[in-house]
Amino acid sequence: MSRVTSEITDGMHIEPGDCIVVIKKDGTVGKVVMPEMNVHMQNSVGYKKLLEVLDVIEPGAKKHFEDHNKGKLH
Repeated sequence: MSRVTSEITDGMHIEPGDCIVVIKKDGTVGKVVMPEMNVHMQNSVGYKKLLEVLDVIEPGAKKHFEDHNKGKLH
């Protein structure tokens, strides 16, 4: 088991519906992991907080996510 996997499994309690942001050592966003996008997820407090965090790290990310998901939801 790698050190990262060990730290995640030992120190984090990830539940269905949680969002994860991987921040690289240079401060950029490496990856965003989130559940399947649906209307419930898009309206959740967690998703709105995720967008706020991403916008702090990478200005404009909130608008990018909102625009990207507009056409996907009915």
